[in-house]
Amino acid sequence: KDLAAIRHQLQHSIADCTSESAQRLRERIDQAHTPQELWMLRNDAFQIISQQHNQSIAAERINALIQSFDGWLEPKQLVRIK
Repeated sequence: KDLAAIRHQLQHSIADCTSESAQRLRERIDQAHTPQELWMLRNDAFQIISQQHNQSIAAERINALIQSFDGWLEPKQLVRIK
């Protein structure tokens, strides 16, 4: 597990999103230095995916990221979106 792998997974979750806000988020993901910074960006990713698709798909993609953060964050932080 490393930061690059987490970054890749988060980038992959928004890969089919084409808005300007998605492009800005890609840049923020690339600039993040810690798993915690990347974890904080998942809310932005959720919003962007919801706008491109719907909330159900967004929740599915964001929840799939949780395993990437396992071991990097406190377990109580790794909350699934319902």
